[in-house]
Amino acid sequence: MTFAILTAALFAFSAVFNTRITKLLDEVTANYYRLLAACIILGTITLGFYPGSFHPDASIWLMISGVVGFGAGDIALFAAFARIGSRLTILINFSLSAIVGAFADWLLLNDPIGLWQWTSILVILCGLSLALLTRGSNEMMNGSFKLGIVAATIAGIGQGIGATISRHAESIAESSGVTINGISQAFQRVSAGLICLFVLWAWKRFRGTIPRHNTKKNQVAPWVIAAALFGPVLGVSCFQQSLKTMTSGEAMAVTATSPLLLIPLAYFFEGDRIRPLSLIGAFTGVSGVIMMALLR
Repeated sequence: MTFAILTAALFAFSAVFNTRITKLLDEVTANYYRLLAACIILGTITLGFYPGSFHPDASIWLMISGVVGFGAGDIALFAAFARIGSRLTILINFSLSAIVGAFADWLLLNDPIGLWQWTSILVILCGLSLALLTRGSNEMMNGSFKLGIVAATIAGIGQGIGATISRHAESIAESSGVTINGISQAFQRVSAGLICLFVLWAWKRFRGTIPRHNTKKNQVAPWVIAAALFGPVLGVSCFQQSLKTMTSGEAMAVTATSPLLLIPLAYFFEGDRIRPLSLIGAFTGVSGVIMMALLR
């Protein structure tokens, strides 16, 4: 539970940094640089301190999880950040990933969630809806806005299924007596996602469809490093660790409180106005997290 709560806090800051770099670079280049920085950091730690944390079969599944979650999921996530901002992107992303992860655990791992756990998940998601779905009708009709909604939906589905595949990989490693900690799991997942991003980035670069950026490197680098540290490095490592003791649906539901932390952050960094329903939703969502903690 502790690692899931830490993940929520880390992802809240990561979402702000991600949105910032999509304003400086296009979404594919921004995500590619972010995963590249994260892969270097995670790889150095994993190969230096945990060289034995690999398993032939489990590592393959972790890389498949990375392709689904970081490859398809993160490409869609960054497309959403650029179009609808951090708060609504994270709301849709984590709300859907919690539900998809719970169903995927049930269908693929035969690990259903009990009635009261489902109740706590629904309370969290209701709180998120109250807190963040307060957009005007004009925004909802905008074409770019609609594309952002679709992208955030794809990201949520990818991350939910990716979490379940990670749990499957963990069970394979445990059955063989191999321990793969959260950092190593994050490295293996990010590596696969980076390969997908590199192929897409190289293809767009070859076709000349990546726009030219006038932003200086020293303006972008701090935000890219911050996004990498708070997201794929620390955030994903904590999330992978949380999956050792929680189901995908439970872990994603607790992590889904991240948008509640984004309310003040989005106001400070993006000028996103705080509405009364946002505060009511925040209290509702936190109540759901407390309920889940007590139930466990």
